[in-house]
Amino acid sequence: MLLTALTLVTASQGWASIDGDLDRLINTLPEGHIHSIKVIEAQTGKVLFERNGDYNLLPASTVKTITAISAYHALGKNYRYTTALLSNRPISNAQKIYTGDLVLTFSGDPSLKRYDLAKLLASLRDNSIEVIKGNIWLDGSIYNGYPRASGASWDDHNICFAAPVSAMILDRNCFFGWLMPAEKEGRQAKMILDEPQWKLFIENRVVTRKPGANEHDGCALEIWPGSGHEYRLEGCIEPGAEQVRMAFAVRDPEQAAFRYVTSFLKDSNIRLDGDVLIGRPQGDFGHLVAQHWSAPLPELIKWLLDKSDNLYADSLLKTIGWSINGAKGSYTSGTEAVLAMLREAGVDLSHGRLVDGSGLSRYNMLSADDFAEILQVSWRSWGMDAPWLMARDNKQHWLKTGRMSGVNSMVGYAFPEKRSPLIFAVLLNGLWVNQPATDAEIRKFHRGIQEFHQEFLERLAKS
Repeated sequence: MLLTALTLVTASQGWASIDGDLDRLINTLPEGHIHSIKVIEAQTGKVLFERNGDYNLLPASTVKTITAISAYHALGKNYRYTTALLSNRPISNAQKIYTGDLVLTFSGDPSLKRYDLAKLLASLRDNSIEVIKGNIWLDGSIYNGYPRASGASWDDHNICFAAPVSAMILDRNCFFGWLMPAEKEGRQAKMILDEPQWKLFIENRVVTRKPGANEHDGCALEIWPGSGHEYRLEGCIEPGAEQVRMAFAVRDPEQAAFRYVTSFLKDSNIRLDGDVLIGRPQGDFGHLVAQHWSAPLPELIKWLLDKSDNLYADSLLKTIGWSINGAKGSYTSGTEAVLAMLREAGVDLSHGRLVDGSGLSRYNMLSADDFAEILQVSWRSWGMDAPWLMARDNKQHWLKTGRMSGVNSMVGYAFPEKRSPLIFAVLLNGLWVNQPATDAEIRKFHRGIQEFHQEFLERLAKS
């Protein structure tokens, strides 16, 4: 009994100490910020530390933990995306002319590459087909609604990390290139795309010149949606400057798929006596010509969390909506399905707001309380067998960070040596360096926030 009492006293003193330590750490954060922080025991839910736990804040990419947990629960570890080429007439190896229609059915596979689509289409050539007397349909009807969530920053739309999420996804709906100055000042800069055969075009209006007197921050680039091409690129690049790596989001995934299929048929000398059409065809397409499977769900989730991939996250959210509700996949059907699953597990997010699966939307509002409850549901469901925990590199903790302008947060699990696993949620908003600020001051400011997170984790590890 005496030993038990001493153990309880020691544990109590330890958590009294962590209260003081974490409070002192929080006091090092910059003025004007707001935080929602909570630490609980993973198994029991006992609250060990809490400050403003019920405050709704911008979560940023920490939302991806909710998406991963929900997808693993709703779809199962064996789930794979399927992309298929189907026909409404049988295809034999001997025929050179196929009379009938074909359909490519897309499933929102975020890992699908143009190479994979090419292999599906190459099956026609492998069957000796030289002429198609009919139409080829591109069917992405499994999803509907907007390709981006409400509240996503408009000025991010041209960037790869915010690519549109449609059922037709090729190479993460991104394309890349290099912008480099011309050899002579006053000439148009050079824009060289990595894969020009994809038929994704940039109207380049960038001039090689020195910045003007009113361009205090040097040359700037502006990107505008184009007509007849993906974007119009304007601005300047200085003579002799290093080449600039450009990562663009495909503006219209359906048209991009259309152009790629059309160019593939032409390059493969397959004559199409019909049209490439976007939509869902009528009739029975019961003949499987070829199909492509994605990696199983745990591998997709690993990529989603390790790379913080927005496209993977929002595609999985839409797929949850299609799978659970029997409706077409959308941000609305996906979030409704996730909220319903969480309610069934005892987590009520009615006081917060969930808009997407990636955290790109600035309309998301969640608290440390919410994340603590959701991560506890995951722990009680799978414990250490959850794929994100099994694959973790750091034995002391697993975490998912979330960052956007003014936001720097983290949620996850800590594994102290001397006690059972812990769940933590640290949401920080309103982070901004005093203005005006130099580049060095801005870097120092962000280093300070990172040091806060590191010291927070180190304190949990010592508990």
